Amino acid sequence: MTGETESGKFMLCTRDRVFYAGLLGRGMKTRRMGGAGIYVAPEGPVRIKIGDGPWQEREIAALAPGCAHRAETRSGRIISLLIEPERVEAEALERLIETLNGGGDQSVAIARIRGAAGRLRQLPDSEPPSAETFDRLVLGRALAGRTLDARIETVLERFDEEDRETRLSADTCAGEAGLSTSRFLHLFKEQTGVSFRALRMWKQARGFLYHANHDSSLTDVAFALGYPDSSHFSHSIRRIYGLQPRSIRVGSRDLEVLASDRVCA
Repeated sequence: MTGETESGKFMLCTRDRVFYAGLLGRGMKTRRMGGAGIYVAPEGPVRIKIGDGPWQEREIAALAPGCAHRAETRSGRIISLLIEPERVEAEALERLIETLNGGGDQSVAIARIRGAAGRLRQLPDSEPPSAETFDRLVLGRALAGRTLDARIETVLERFDEEDRETRLSADTCAGEAGLSTSRFLHLFKEQTGVSFRALRMWKQARGFLYHANHDSSLTDVAFALGYPDSSHFSHSIRRIYGLQPRSIRVGSRDLEVLASDRVCA
């Protein structure tokens, strides 16, 4: 993989995981991301505000998918993990979150996450790390995966395709799976733990991570991700990440991004 940028900012994106070490973003509003989030500061504690609750100081914070929250650090920098839940066994993800939030001595877990960027940079360029490899390097153990119906796995793979200019519909997916739309939607939620519509919205916004450090216009990015216009794009990104797309772009200058098998630094 490429060498470390002078800024030290680094992000690795795969289909199932994201590791980010960089700026937190000034003026972050409430964010609601579709993956489970884990936060530590490069040094010192993280301040977390969950929903309408009070601000809390924690050495490490783990949040369930869709949890509304804000985060702050003294340095303005953060190290965060994003774990996509649809291919992870629900109980395994719940246990991880409970363990990391359980108090006690979390020094080993925190040190491992803080040092993960160096280990991830040593991976070969030829193929993205599997979820198991990522988990072992960052968390010290692999999370158990879900066993999915082949028809649902096919749909998830289509969500992960880079080209999203054609909006994927439940009716289309149901027809290709040989199911009625209502039966497909029920099966999808049963298998993944999240509704088809919610996951589609999240994956669309998640795609912006692959463009975070690019020079292409935000209007072009919006259309490439399948948004009908720039207004819908900006609203969706702000609601999910707590920041405007332009603010994310500014904070991503000199960010080294390793996205699947593409180096986007």
